[in-house]
Amino acid sequence: AWKQCFASGRGFPKFKAKHYSVDSVTFPAGTFRLTGESLHLQKIGQVALCGSNPYPDCEAKSIVVKKERDRFHATVCYEVPDERVFMTANGEAIGIDLNVGQFATSDGGISRMADVKVLEARRRRYARQMAGRQKPNHRQGIKPSNRYLKSKRRFNRASKKIRNIRSDWHHQESRTIANAHQYAVVEDLNVQGMTQSAKGDADDPGRNVKQKSGLNREILKTGWSSFTHKLAYKTELIEVDPKHTSQMCHRCGHIDRDNRRTQARFHCVSCGHSDNADINAALNILALGTRAIGRMRGVCVGNLNDPSRRYAA
Repeated sequence: AWKQCFASGRGFPKFKAKHYSVDSVTFPAGTFRLTGESLHLQKIGQVALCGSNPYPDCEAKSIVVKKERDRFHATVCYEVPDERVFMTANGEAIGIDLNVGQFATSDGGISRMADVKVLEARRRRYARQMAGRQKPNHRQGIKPSNRYLKSKRRFNRASKKIRNIRSDWHHQESRTIANAHQYAVVEDLNVQGMTQSAKGDADDPGRNVKQKSGLNREILKTGWSSFTHKLAYKTELIEVDPKHTSQMCHRCGHIDRDNRRTQARFHCVSCGHSDNADINAALNILALGTRAIGRMRGVCVGNLNDPSRRYAA
């Protein structure tokens, strides 16, 4: 690490704690041998694998061995021909409106994340336990207490369960969308800017800080960026400008903030059209993605590869 520091000039090596919960090492080609249900790693030896090889006839380029709590995971990167990678090519498109704890699609579907309130309460309890026990301080030479490490393991276990539930939800829903549609249209959201703290400073204190903090937690818990990332490699992702997508009526195109007086219902003050607010936004997102007008006869429901597109009345 010190040789690399002086040779590359990237900075000094970072301290890695003994009780670090996540650790990984990468094995490039030539340092491992993958045969059947066993894996031979350089300087480690033969280890057994739980799970089957999805590409037995493809070349494995690298392996990342990662430790999470008390389990080891091996992620294998294969060189797969283009014809082996399955992607839907039916020309169908779908608009997706990302919301807190759920997302709505232009075909009228609403998918909600599983309830994790019990796990979140458990994680908060373990966080309070950690705050009241002896924490490590490497500068002063203070080691963490066993009770602190015990609460930390439980905290990491609850956090991992929440991440697994969220990741499984993202994978399941993105695969369902990708199997039926070639194009997925989403809003180009600046999640990092949307989840910034509203606390402000002494000269310019923020307003509604507690409510904004709760909204930030819910946005991050839903995982918008992770979901769009999974869509991007399973289907063709189109990102559109999110401006006025939730305030515009997809029937008449009228834009007014009074159209959406509640979080769930949309009622156009111009034409009287009523619909679920998230589904209405998903239809507007689809219209922007397919370059349709998004009005009475502007929502594309046909094949995008077909020159004679059909539009819904």
